[in-house]
Amino acid sequence: MMTEITKVELAGGVIYVEAQPLGPVGQEPTELEGRGGRLPDLSEVTGALSSFAAQLGEALHRAAPERVTVEFGCQLGIDSGALTALIVQGSASANFRVALEWVNKRV
Repeated sequence: MMTEITKVELAGGVIYVEAQPLGPVGQEPTELEGRGGRLPDLSEVTGALSSFAAQLGEALHRAAPERVTVEFGCQLGIDSGALTALIVQGSASANFRVALEWVNKRV
């Protein structure tokens, strides 16, 4: 799996992340610097993860377990200049791990 190191804009500055290009093979790294020459930011990744967690939460609410924890790995990809979350098996190869926990307060 080919990865690229790219700059990512945060509210307080810039960080570098390792991300897998999802576009055409051989795309130049300078073309990965976001739409309109802007650096990609984490908002699309965090928004996608929030939506994913909300849908899981709704399903778990219907199932009504006493307590549940969901863990998964998240790798970063770049598609059309935007960062994208890739949900992967929670292993050492993930860029980061996400743990979500729900507790049924009615118990």
